[in-house]
Amino acid sequence: MNFYEHQDRARKRTKVIVLLFIVAVIIIMGVIVVPVGLASEWNGGAIAIASVGCLLIVGISTLVKLGQLNDGGRVVAEMLGGTELQTSGRNKAEQKVKNIVEEMAIASGMPVPSIFIIEDNSINAFAAGWTPSDAVIGVTRGCIEQLNRDELQGVIAHEFSHISHGDMRINIRLIGVIFGIMAIGITGWIFARYIGPIILRSSSRSRSKEGAGGAGIGLAVIVFGLFLVVCGFVGTFFGRLIQAAVSRQREFLADASAVQYTRNPNGIGSALRKIGGIPQQSSFSKDGGQCNHMFFSQAVRSLFASHPPTTERVARVEGIDVASLPAPTRVESGGVSENISGFSSTSVAQGVQEASGIQEEYVARAKLAINNISPAIKEALHNSWSARLVMYSLLINKGDPKQHELLTNLLSDQELVELKNLLPLVKKEDRASRLPMIDLAAPALKQMSNKQQVVFAKTLTALVNSDHVYSRFEWVLVSVIKKHLANKNVLVDSKKANKTLARCSKEINVVLSALAYSGADSGDLASSAYSRAWRVTGLKEMTMVQVNDCTMESMQKSLCALQSLWFVEKQKFLQACESCVEHDDSVTVAEAETIRGIGDMLDCPIPMFGATPNMSPQ
Repeated sequence: MNFYEHQDRARKRTKVIVLLFIVAVIIIMGVIVVPVGLASEWNGGAIAIASVGCLLIVGISTLVKLGQLNDGGRVVAEMLGGTELQTSGRNKAEQKVKNIVEEMAIASGMPVPSIFIIEDNSINAFAAGWTPSDAVIGVTRGCIEQLNRDELQGVIAHEFSHISHGDMRINIRLIGVIFGIMAIGITGWIFARYIGPIILRSSSRSRSKEGAGGAGIGLAVIVFGLFLVVCGFVGTFFGRLIQAAVSRQREFLADASAVQYTRNPNGIGSALRKIGGIPQQSSFSKDGGQCNHMFFSQAVRSLFASHPPTTERVARVEGIDVASLPAPTRVESGGVSENISGFSSTSVAQGVQEASGIQEEYVARAKLAINNISPAIKEALHNSWSARLVMYSLLINKGDPKQHELLTNLLSDQELVELKNLLPLVKKEDRASRLPMIDLAAPALKQMSNKQQVVFAKTLTALVNSDHVYSRFEWVLVSVIKKHLANKNVLVDSKKANKTLARCSKEINVVLSALAYSGADSGDLASSAYSRAWRVTGLKEMTMVQVNDCTMESMQKSLCALQSLWFVEKQKFLQACESCVEHDDSVTVAEAETIRGIGDMLDCPIPMFGATPNMSPQ
């Protein structure tokens, strides 16, 4: 099962969560309604009030929690007490995890996720977010300090697997569901702990009959609160049950994917052995229980285990019998290895086939691309103030008076001086380093306020439009950056994925026509590339769109509509795009960047192709 199938399957698994949620709510309602019915001699009004009250508490609590998490992984990480890792790490351990995350993100074609450190001595990690664009990677202090590079790489690969498989969206929805069905107990605790005692204290100050009546009301509120707390235990039971049911099998899959990515079962296997040998002494925030299912290993003790037994995970990863494993003992961390584990090589077509897959060829290229970027540029990319200027430098055409006038009016004197220093360094960089620079800038750009991001996006658009010519790279840069920002004020919301290729044939025609024209030297070659791409889709070939109608604006509009394709249909479409650009048996850097931009628009990260023997730099 590849990336696209996993995405569609993940969306279908959401229906299972909804079903389990409905069953849990019905049972909780039964637990509440039956005692109310017995106490009221089955009075219809009392039963209706109890039922509606239960539904309102659960429903509103779920919606409020999901609303709080609407901004993505950053909110989850901060909820768990995480602190964002700023620029370069303060020590070797922090720099180690930053290097691994950057290499894996660029290799897989994803924006580099922000890294959050949780000050906890246990070994744990998580990935959180709705999409790869707003994803974050969280690691505990114990994880980065007690694991060597191979072990940490295995853990991070496990988390990237959750991003690739669409598990993050399920995990965030599951947080809302669990909070909702546990809200009955929380409400009861508030009544019993605060509201009831307040009424009692206020009534104790009065010696009148009204005071005595108030005391009775206070006691009734406390008893009612305790009743809800007891009912809440049922909610907690089902919350943990759903957590375990949804999470356990996905952990096996993520472990297997980590081995596939790294080709080194000893890395993640050794990390799991250390976790199994270290007593659980985590100090996560009170929200840790709601997020148990998101972690690499179980963060908080629970009635139902949210993860499979560590010994079973080790046995599957290392291909051995569980019975052969010795009793858990603490394993000391080995020396820090800076080697990248071996990955199997793959082709450009394989990159589109797998999507967001991490292979040796991609990781090696990612590490090479990062190392080839000048230290001054890399330092600038890790700061939101200067990262903007690097992005502007990628768009600036030397000697363009309109761009110069635009930036002079928009930037401060200090920014203009820094831009002047960065511009020659950026222009010296290899063209194949342009997308890695954009990816590396993602965490820093996300640190800007919403207002700053909107201004930044408008400035990018103004720079592109200054010469009234919208080149392919300009379209790729603006599209990828806006996707990286994941800011609703600068990005068109993704559509619900539920359409087939046949229902979007007009939009597909626009994109394939534009790709065919841009990669061919003559009309005949463009027509040949266009026909070849249509054969991949399996649809009846349409009349090719006229070249004058294949603008970047029309391509952008078409891709926004194609966001509504099923993911397996997106795979066919991307394969058609790949076939179109490979019609002449070569892929230029510009064509590879365009495929990457299309993939980003469709929420299908495409691994960096890099400069290969069959890839022309022009």
